[in-house]
This record gives sequence, C-alpha cells and structure tokens, in this order.
Amino acid sequence: MFGTAARQMGYAWSMLAGRRFRVKDVSALVDDMRATLEEFGSPGEGAGDMLTAPDPEMQRELAARRLRRTVRLTARDTPYYRRWFEQHGIDPGSITLDSLASIEPTTKAALRDLPSAFVADGARPAVLAQTTGTTGVPTMVWFSRYEIDLMSGMSALALMLAGGLRPQHVWANCITSRSIAQILVERAVTMTGAAFAHVGLVDPRATLDRLAVPLHVPGKQPQVTHLNTTASYLAALVQEAEQGGWDAKDFGLEEIHSGGEVLTDALKERAEAMFGAPVLDGYSMTEIFPVAGQVCGQGHLHIPTDQGHVEVLDPETFQPAAPGAHGVLVVTPYTMYRDTTLLLRYVTGDIVKVLPESETPACELAVVPATSRILGRLSPSSLTTRDVLDLLQSEHEIPLPTRYALEETGSGPVLHAVTGKVTGKESRALLSRLEERVADLKLPLRGIELVDDPADLPGPCRVRADLREHTFEQVTATASARVAKPALRAAAESAAEAVAEMGVR
Repeated sequence: MFGTAARQMGYAWSMLAGRRFRVKDVSALVDDMRATLEEFGSPGEGAGDMLTAPDPEMQRELAARRLRRTVRLTARDTPYYRRWFEQHGIDPGSITLDSLASIEPTTKAALRDLPSAFVADGARPAVLAQTTGTTGVPTMVWFSRYEIDLMSGMSALALMLAGGLRPQHVWANCITSRSIAQILVERAVTMTGAAFAHVGLVDPRATLDRLAVPLHVPGKQPQVTHLNTTASYLAALVQEAEQGGWDAKDFGLEEIHSGGEVLTDALKERAEAMFGAPVLDGYSMTEIFPVAGQVCGQGHLHIPTDQGHVEVLDPETFQPAAPGAHGVLVVTPYTMYRDTTLLLRYVTGDIVKVLPESETPACELAVVPATSRILGRLSPSSLTTRDVLDLLQSEHEIPLPTRYALEETGSGPVLHAVTGKVTGKESRALLSRLEERVADLKLPLRGIELVDDPADLPGPCRVRADLREHTFEQVTATASARVAKPALRAAAESAAEAVAEMGVR
C-alpha cells in the first residue's frame, strides 16, 4: 500500500513539474491498477485523476510550465530549432503561452526533408517509425526506449481506467506494421493482462474469419472482443461482411476502435449493425504521440492538454481560427513525454472546425477542450474529406472503401466517384440522389461524374486499407464468402468438439 502511494506521488510530481517520469513507477502503477481491478472489480474513487487534471486554472498553469520547458530544451538540443532561434534572434527562455505565436510553425515538409535535424543531441534513438505516406512521401520519426515504455504504460492505465479493458479480453490490431501505434498498443494491451493478436491489413475475408473463429484459450473470451483499425479498412470489412452474409451473431466484438482516417456517421452505423459493437472514433498521429483525442457522444473531438499544447490555426495565415471557422491542428508535444524527435508547433494538416461560441459541450468529456471531429483535408474550394465521404457513404450502392477524386476546374470542382458496375437506370437514379443531396447540403460542387474503376479517376485515391499485406490464407479464400462462411462454422464446430474431447477448457 505504501509503495503504491509513493508511486502515485511520484507520478503526480512529474505531472505538476513537467519533468521526466520514472518509467518503472509508471509500470508499477499499471501492475497496481491491474491487481486492484482483479481484487475489487473497479479502480476506486479518484483513480481517474491520474489521467487528467480537469481544473481549467490548474491546466493553464501546468501548460505554461510544460511549454516553457519544452521550448527551452528543444531550442537547446535540436539542430533545426537551435539554428532557427539563432537566425531570428529570439530567446527561447522568453517564450510563453502568449508569445508562442512568434515561433514559426513547423511543416511536414521540413520534418520529412531532414528528420535527423529534429533529433535531440543527447537522444538515444531506439525505434524509427514511419507514417503511411498516403498523402505523399512517408515521414520518419525516431523514438527512444523511454518514450515507448512511458507511452505504453500510460496507455495501459487509460485502457483500464477509461476503456474498461480486462484480462479476459482479446484485442486484434488491423493496422500497418510501420506505425508506432503497433508497438505501443501491443505493449499497452498486454500490460493490462488482455491478449493481443497481430492480424494486420490482410484480405478482409481472412480477417472476418479471425474475428469469428472461436479461440479456446484459457482465461479469455471465446472470440476476439476488441478490434483496432482504420476507417477505410473497417469499411472494407463491412463491405465484405455484407456481401458474404455475415451478421452480428457471428462475432464476439465488444468494441471497435477506429482512427487514422475520417469516420463518417454512415460507416459507423453500418459497422455497428454488422458487428454488434460500438465504434469509437479517435485521433492520433505518429509525429505528435502521445497527444491524442477521442470523439464524444455529441460528436466533438476532445484532445486533453496534458501531453502537448494544441492550437487551431487558420490554414493560410496560421493565426488563431475564429469560432465556426476551419482550422488546422498545430501541436507541440511536451518534452516530459518526448526526448528524441522534438517538435514545436507542428502543422498536422488535419482540419477541424472551431466550435461556435454558442456551442458549449455538455457531454461526458466536457472538461476537455473540444473542436469538431476531424474533417480531413481542405480543398481549394473549401470542401473537406468529410464533406465528400458523408455524401458518398450515404449511398449503400457505392462500394466500400470509398474511392473518389476532386477535379478543380475554372467553374468549380467536379467530383469523380467510383461506383463499380452500376449502370443504366440504376446509375442515373444514384446520380440524381447524389445531386439532390449536394443541393441540400449546399456543397460547392459543379458536377458529379460516376466511374466504374479507380483507374478512371483523374488522380490517385490512396486509403490505408490499400496497405495490404499478403497471406497464404488468400489462396484458400477462392470460394465466395456465402459458401465459405458455412464451411467456417463447420470447421469451428469440429474444432470445438476436438477440444472438448481433449479436455481443454
């Protein structure tokens, strides 16, 4: 009991002082929390205070302290920022919350062109992570063992306290192996006592089989309980499941976590209906870990202020975006969490809307700062990724994952959408419905062109579901899903009988 209290005090001191954590204390706190849950079934009153300090005045004071330290250390230790501050004659020690805007925002191109210039002099790089590169050349970010151990431990605490993850659960990851999230999520999940399955971005038919087949593992639920993937791969799973005649009773999922791409209400509803589990919409990216956000029940994105300083700026002027206006998320991860690749005012490229002054969140996350959900990228005509996906995914005839391209013309943008083999009367009816919806939503589109194949688009449409990994399971998945599914059930029943005969529980 005394050891737990001491570790909690050390954790709280690091949070208040804005200094490095003792990783062994964080890991021990995870073990303490796990033992408490196993014995009492709940974390106890006030346990959630370890994750956030909701008082606004306290948060501002903590943010000011963490930001000052982050700017000072980053300017001193990284070649890129050391040179920038010298060239502009700015004293890093003079930077406060009010004067942060005097630091030029850091673009993706700057980090992508010379990633080593952002690595701290005394760092001990251990893992090189890469972004997926769906919008261009991948960006490289170095992480140390301290960062990985710390973020894994803190994620494990969050999964137990806020996510309800328990040792009997089984978590399946369907994301690219290049992402740092693959390492962090695996370690965090296993620290809670839950099981972790590397599924990857394989053929959706193979993934559906993995989710449906009974596991027969001691101490674990009969099937996979948690799925973590991107919106486009979730869309591919929904498409395959709908065509294959699957339904919710085939699966044992309790939660689906979606991140990395825009998740529409239409896709969320289809996925929840198909898999019988709620879909949770989150936000994170490799460059700004551990800064991350969660979408609440009212549809706001809430990003806690503990791990980094978050700004919402006009995409052109980089001045604070006005209420109700589009803005790009600009993030400064704090050095108490990051000690290798250090970034100040990093321009994520992810667009949100600042909430109108009249819209005050009254949700379960109301104490955490909020914006709109991630809107994706912003076109020259002010169309966002979410605008287009909301339009197209409202039509079930359009195949998933959604493929489209915007062609900017002198008289306005033309939307080219892949609809597969929809022809004749059905095609005209679909186009008519889309055009009516465009008018209702007042989207600035000059026209819509329906095409059969992604190759017919005027430009590439890259989604994370395309980062497909090969598996020999694809060789056996030649029969249609409607035939394969009964065969799968028969195989599962045979396996269950064999397990029962061997006396395995």
